[in-house]
Amino acid sequence: MSVIDPVTRLIAIEEIKQLKARYFRCMDTKDYTGLRAVFADDAVFDASCSLSIEPAEDAENWTHAGGDAIAAFVEAAVAPLRTVHHGHCHEIELLSESEARGVIAMEDQIWDADGKPFLHGMGHYHETYRKEAGGWKIVTSRISRLHVIVGE
Repeated sequence: MSVIDPVTRLIAIEEIKQLKARYFRCMDTKDYTGLRAVFADDAVFDASCSLSIEPAEDAENWTHAGGDAIAAFVEAAVAPLRTVHHGHCHEIELLSESEARGVIAMEDQIWDADGKPFLHGMGHYHETYRKEAGGWKIVTSRISRLHVIVGE
């Protein structure tokens, strides 16, 4: 691996942090066009731990490939709900000037259409990123959970 200039490294890390912030904001504000833009066309999203610590029994139904399919999955999952997602403690490793990986701690709270608590979870996003002509994109994303409260 070639040596990456420290300023280039810091700028890339900040751009990736901004990318993940857009992901959370676009999901919570129901901006599905903006949400689609954070994913590479060939992205893969593994949401099999969205509702529990262990992967869903039908985990294959929770993994989506392609930016359009991922955005459609997220829209279908959260459109009728009120969601609040917070991402923090970004651990981002620049692998080259155009590739990176990271782990982002997260907490989410979700309420149903009547305002009743649906889910409160804590965990991490495990991701890879690629710098494309339009900037950094999420290439792979997998949710892992440390704690989940469903209902209440």
